[in-house]
Amino acid sequence: MTQHHRVIIIGAGAAGIGMAVTFKMLNMEDVCIIEKNSIGHSFTQWPKSTRTITPSFTSNGFGMPDMNAISIDTSPAFTFNEEHVSGETYAEYLEIVADHYDVQVETETTVKGVQLVDGIYEIETSRGLFTADYIFVATGDYAFPNQPFTVGRHYSEIEDFKALTGEHYVVIGGNESGFDAAIQLAKNGAHVEMYTTSTGFGEEDADPSVRLSPYTHQRLKEVVEAGHDIQMHVGHEVIDTREDDDGYHILLANGETVVTPHIPIVATGFDVTQNPLVQQLFTLQEGEVKLSQLDESTRYPNVFLIGATVRHEEAILCYIYKFRARFAVLAEIVMKREALPVDDATIESFKANNMYLDDYACCEVDCTC
Repeated sequence: MTQHHRVIIIGAGAAGIGMAVTFKMLNMEDVCIIEKNSIGHSFTQWPKSTRTITPSFTSNGFGMPDMNAISIDTSPAFTFNEEHVSGETYAEYLEIVADHYDVQVETETTVKGVQLVDGIYEIETSRGLFTADYIFVATGDYAFPNQPFTVGRHYSEIEDFKALTGEHYVVIGGNESGFDAAIQLAKNGAHVEMYTTSTGFGEEDADPSVRLSPYTHQRLKEVVEAGHDIQMHVGHEVIDTREDDDGYHILLANGETVVTPHIPIVATGFDVTQNPLVQQLFTLQEGEVKLSQLDESTRYPNVFLIGATVRHEEAILCYIYKFRARFAVLAEIVMKREALPVDDATIESFKANNMYLDDYACCEVDCTC
């Protein structure tokens, strides 16, 4: 039997659950989430040692919701009494929020394809046909690692850094996941070398989407002061990797070769453009998803992209506290298109809690000291 919903959200991570909760708060009930695995699945795939780099703190009530919260009145810090939670814990938080707001989530349901038929979207899944008037794509990018090398173990493939023993490792990449890998390996007692063309370490731009987070700076300082060995090689482009009898060879653009006895750790991020659903529903341009100013597809009407993969020129919404600010704006757009009443008091509550970003020109981060 076909399920029809006014809004279908694909993906039950932070963006998907947060978007559904926002619709609920605005009294739109006909919303369904389709999730390939379980709620918060990508978070459960993080390495065991990985933590949220944004801190959680129960500052709700002062117009500053917990930075990792997906709704105004929830807080991972309050729920778990932790400042930097693990992926497993954050997935549990999402489950709690979904249950609290009675969000309909169809788990273990894989989307196979989407078609626009007579103004209605037909979504073919492993559990039959769903149809919708509006689609929100909230699949994120963690399932699509950027792995440009012949040999190497991507950061997302590591279950537990404690299992990686050895005296020497090479990490390819110089941003958050690269430093997290280097820090964890160094704590294991390894000599770690990082090779990267560029890095957020020491970046003068105050935007945390560009600059290495204070949490990572703090942890790096702690391991260095404890005598652990991490060497950075910035401005070095890795062009290939291979395995030979004497170990793993990392080939640099300047002609040099670095040899290490253990498979190199590839921390080159993720690539949402590898997602077949994104390829089908959105226009891809220069390695990015092209969106309207409303975060809407330029190919299909009423199809929106939400979450950490949204980019608008200088605005990079790669943190929860950033992309959650679009939920109420987009929900309001849908409700107005459907001629549904929008409660002004609820919208004002989102604005009062800095969760209503309707102008990307306001996103510049400028700190004088």
